[in-house]
Amino acid sequence: MEAKNVQREAWAVLLILFLAGAVVYAHATTTTEEYSRYNPGWNGTSNLPAEEIRDLADLDPSTILLILAPDRPFSPDEVGSLRAFLDAGGRLLIADEEGNANPLLADLGSSMRVRPGNLSSLNRDHVNPGLFTVSVVGNDTLFAGVETARVNRPAAVEGGEPLLETSPFTWDDADGDGRISGSEAFGTAVVCAREGNLTVLGDASLFVNAMFAENPKFIENLQPIRVDGIHSRTGTKSPIINTLVWIRTTPPAGAAIVALGVLPVAWIFGRKRDE
Repeated sequence: MEAKNVQREAWAVLLILFLAGAVVYAHATTTTEEYSRYNPGWNGTSNLPAEEIRDLADLDPSTILLILAPDRPFSPDEVGSLRAFLDAGGRLLIADEEGNANPLLADLGSSMRVRPGNLSSLNRDHVNPGLFTVSVVGNDTLFAGVETARVNRPAAVEGGEPLLETSPFTWDDADGDGRISGSEAFGTAVVCAREGNLTVLGDASLFVNAMFAENPKFIENLQPIRVDGIHSRTGTKSPIINTLVWIRTTPPAGAAIVALGVLPVAWIFGRKRDE
């Protein structure tokens, strides 16, 4: 009878530890960092159906590679790998609204550039003038079956063949007051363009969780897609999350952690049984 009670206590303790660990894990593995795949909020990419790639030297040319909001430079070897990928027929999509991709575009020999700004438009159905509709103007498989797209404060893209263009009632809201004023003027702007297999989109926010419902066909057209996990902002700066990811992707480390959690409990209740 006493042995059965000890067993029940052991299972109860293990269950409590499991539940507590699950709560801690769920809390520790989420973040509010913009574009992070560990961010389940509106500005995260936790729902983006894409596999992360961390080795640019081994890319599959039958897929689309997405570089999302890049925030670190590319080495000469990485540029060479991207050139080889493009030459082999791979499709490279760079989504950037801050201009960080411009050095890479130059290294790839592209004439396209991202021009950061604060594009706003009267062609909207929201109070926010930065959230508006643009038209598909080019013939491209990325926008097959799509006539318009919803963007969120995109940057203009210069050069290349236009694919997405704003209405004439668009302006660069330099002072951020939500209306056209001062030296600001209406005009059209290209927010997505291409040169061969290289496409530049001036709006990284199209890939965040909150925008999926706005452009479902576009996301569908991208499949199968891979994300560059080295330079894109889809990762995290959280040392806890990065450590947990390392443990999860390193089987010996995961087994050691499980052992550290289970063995002490087994030892304690083993002593109780012996007594």
